[in-house]
Amino acid sequence: MDNLHSRTFRTTSALRRLADLQRRADRLPETPAAVTKTALHELTTALEELRAANEELQALVNELGASRLEVAESSRLMDEFANAIPTPVIWTDSSGVITKANEQASRLLNIGRGHLIGKPLMLFVTDREALFGALRTISDTDSAPAVDVDVTVRPRERRPRRLSLRGRRLEREGRYVWFVHEPVPPVSLLE
Repeated sequence: MDNLHSRTFRTTSALRRLADLQRRADRLPETPAAVTKTALHELTTALEELRAANEELQALVNELGASRLEVAESSRLMDEFANAIPTPVIWTDSSGVITKANEQASRLLNIGRGHLIGKPLMLFVTDREALFGALRTISDTDSAPAVDVDVTVRPRERRPRRLSLRGRRLEREGRYVWFVHEPVPPVSLLE
């Protein structure tokens, strides 16, 4: 039995004992002192208020449980959506530490998603100055523009590849999202 149920049970028991005391006091041959009746009445009121507070608290606990289920379901749906995106996507904090990645990013970097979390993105990029410049650009602007940077990505135990990162700050979360894709070849006007 958790604390709230225990308190509710004890409050209900205390109300029963108080009702029993009041019945016994009413049956006494001599009239109980006014102080005793007042104390019993005040105790009854306090216990009723406590019972009502316990019921309100239980309702809040139930709402919190339902909210937690909704958040867990939203998170699961977001993960499912992120993994459905055919492009490798990596989320980082403002310093470039990976907070989340989809399956495609995990495959590209040749490391499990769970093992990516907490690792600096720079571990997988050889052009670190370009990455840090992109991080500064995203951090220093209020409008959270997207930034594109071509870097050499170095997957674990695989050959490095030249790829493009398109990064953007997520304004509400304070995190950054990076889309990894093949670089777009320059268009020649002479052709």
